[in-house]
Amino acid sequence: MSQEEINDIRERVCFGLKQAEMNMLREKALHGDTVITVSNGHIREISAKYLYQKAKNSL
Repeated sequence: MSQEEINDIRERVCFGLKQAEMNMLREKALHGDTVITVSNGHIREISAKYLYQKAKNSL
């Protein structure tokens, strides 16, 4: 497998993971759920709606 093929697969996998994360956040936001995150070594519970909006704005 060439390096170009490897890079293409890597890009497609990363794109798919980003889509899956956005779908998860959207579903959780619709249900008013929260998401557990780790930031700077601290475990936090954050509104999925907040994270979804933040993620949408960064696209």
